[in-house]
Amino acid sequence: MEPVSDAQYRAATSGGLPEAERIADGLWSLAMPMPGGAGLGYTLAAVQLGPAGQVAVVDPGWAEPGSIERLDAFLATLGRGLGDVATVVVTHSHPDHLGLADAVREASGAQVVLHESEQASLDAAPDPTSSEAVAEFVERLHGWGVAPDRARAMAERARTAGGPQSTHLRADVLVADGDELPVAGASWRALHTPGHTPGHLCIVDEEHGLLFSGDHVLPTVFPGLGLGAGFDENPLAAYLRALHRLHPYDEFEVVPGHGYRFRGLAARRRDTALHALRRVRETAELLREDPDASTWDIASRLTWSGGWAQLQTGIMVVSGLSQTEMYREFVRSGGMESPEAIWP
Repeated sequence: MEPVSDAQYRAATSGGLPEAERIADGLWSLAMPMPGGAGLGYTLAAVQLGPAGQVAVVDPGWAEPGSIERLDAFLATLGRGLGDVATVVVTHSHPDHLGLADAVREASGAQVVLHESEQASLDAAPDPTSSEAVAEFVERLHGWGVAPDRARAMAERARTAGGPQSTHLRADVLVADGDELPVAGASWRALHTPGHTPGHLCIVDEEHGLLFSGDHVLPTVFPGLGLGAGFDENPLAAYLRALHRLHPYDEFEVVPGHGYRFRGLAARRRDTALHALRRVRETAELLREDPDASTWDIASRLTWSGGWAQLQTGIMVVSGLSQTEMYREFVRSGGMESPEAIWP
């Protein structure tokens, strides 16, 4: 994997915000800050200048104080302003990508574009603070083998942790896989890549040899899976299949949602798939030893980056358990023998 942008690489590995930079004629990359403690530092928005002064923005970022002013100030350096934004394309519904979209729409009248499955996921997401959602969450934790006292404490922590992972919004334009995106001056095609969320969207720019990857493939971290409501299959199976679908674009430059622009998609796809499959293989071995092991028992014996002792005491334990249940279902459904699980 080879960084294309030295400035973005330095920022991703050493901290800080990289300066805005040109990707191609009329196309720019702009780092938008994320809240403290969010881990990744910034979201990489893309700004496309179209004809007649029109502007399109991909993933405008988190709705942090000062963010919309940052976007407006950057547009001013290009002789444009917020009022010129005609289209906001969002790869998926997490607040570091979607959060600022509604404010940009209010300021400009822009149309917001989402994949149809992502809108359905937003519409299906329950209010995590409701008594019904809390009770359902506790029941799910019990099913995963979490002790009753711990389950109640985890549910309360999740309820007060700041709300849902996704920000709700009603898009103006819903697209399906293969659709041409309504972006003036660009020939961008929608590529449905579920796994991180049900309706995650990558964007293919054949003319410039670019792949906007959102959070599907990232240069510095491996994305979480199953983060959203309404998956119609195991998120891991969907994700691995979507990674395979990127094969035609292995020679493209990747413009990710975080980190830095890079080349070497084939190697990164492989590493990303093998990262997930390593835990699947661990899960399969544990189930061979104890077919009745609970999700909690399996999670406590998997290899986690920060170690299980640390993971189980934080809010991310819920994500860890959810991922473990996903691995277990994948193994029990024969996923290890599926084409999706075959990587060199």
